[in-house]
Amino acid sequence: MTNLSDVQHALLPPQGHVLHIVGDLTEAVFGFMGPATDTLARAGYRQTVVMLDQPRHRHLQGRFHKGIHLVTVPCEERSRKHWLTLANVVQQQIGQHAFSAVHLHGFLPWALGTRMGRLLPRETRVYYSPHGSRTLGLLRPLQTTVGALMSLAGVRQPEVIASSLSDAQRLKGLVAAAIKTAETPVDERFFDAERHEARRPLLVSGDPEGNPRSVELFCRLAVLLSAAELGLSFNWFGPTDELTAARLKAANVGGYAIDETTELISRLSAGWIFMAASEAEQFPVMLSWAMALGLPCVAADTPHHRDLIRDGATGLLYRSEEEALAQVSRLIDDPALRDKLGQAARQQVRERLSPARLDQAILGAYAGAAQPTTSTGRVSPPEQSPA
Repeated sequence: MTNLSDVQHALLPPQGHVLHIVGDLTEAVFGFMGPATDTLARAGYRQTVVMLDQPRHRHLQGRFHKGIHLVTVPCEERSRKHWLTLANVVQQQIGQHAFSAVHLHGFLPWALGTRMGRLLPRETRVYYSPHGSRTLGLLRPLQTTVGALMSLAGVRQPEVIASSLSDAQRLKGLVAAAIKTAETPVDERFFDAERHEARRPLLVSGDPEGNPRSVELFCRLAVLLSAAELGLSFNWFGPTDELTAARLKAANVGGYAIDETTELISRLSAGWIFMAASEAEQFPVMLSWAMALGLPCVAADTPHHRDLIRDGATGLLYRSEEEALAQVSRLIDDPALRDKLGQAARQQVRERLSPARLDQAILGAYAGAAQPTTSTGRVSPPEQSPA
């Protein structure tokens, strides 16, 4: 494994300063940004993060490395004026500091980056991470105008750092730049925890964002599974409002917050099966945690879930409610299969999503040579880094 001190000289110029521009700091976005910025901070680089100050995600701000300069912009839920304010703050930061690199996190920061491009010196590195399929859905209709936007903004195509294999795959053909992958890691504490199944069959699920649709889908499955008389109990992990709490109670599902990682690990690892029922638009953080704990997982067949689960080998995918019920019933009746899938899941996630793997990937992405240009001045065709 490459040591940080060994690669520090190969990154940005000595004492480099990185500007991160963030819109919606969700748990999935922070799952990548937190460890990535920690890695760069430990390598000795100054960093400034400019982001919207959204109350529901404010708890994540305190998790950034203490050496990072955090600049927040008040966010008005019913107005888009905060984006203009964010643009002005970014412009001020660019005017005050000589940034070695700018990293754009999400679609709107990408659009903002094109506007700010002419203010950056040509030697400034520009990176873009989409963080989710919704972003990529917005990019596709703009595919024919992306080059024009970049040209008008006076900035070259940014280098792409995808935080999931699904993002990397969907970006092919959308950007004329090399696509590198630095997958969102899992906290080492999840890998170190011991499994302790509850006495009664327990199905667990959750969403760090508390998405109402995710709650609705799990509650519906809980009601159907209760009718199947399997003797199951159900727990949900994630933030809940009054309506969500009422929905969980009506479905006879226990609800738990996830404010403290150690307690979350203890409660989550008691599950017999983890159910990923959400229609994930970003990296499925909770699913990666469950796999790292060694839980056998049953997940909806979506691109982001397929990123992590090899159907039949490291988990089970389902395409209908009937199939979901059948997969859960199968696992309840087969402890050997639960153990086999859980151990395989943990091994796969340990190999792919360890913090050390992220260290190597993010430093390699920042240290990589610039994409060569052709005689016409256009960048070469995109190139996928190996998984």
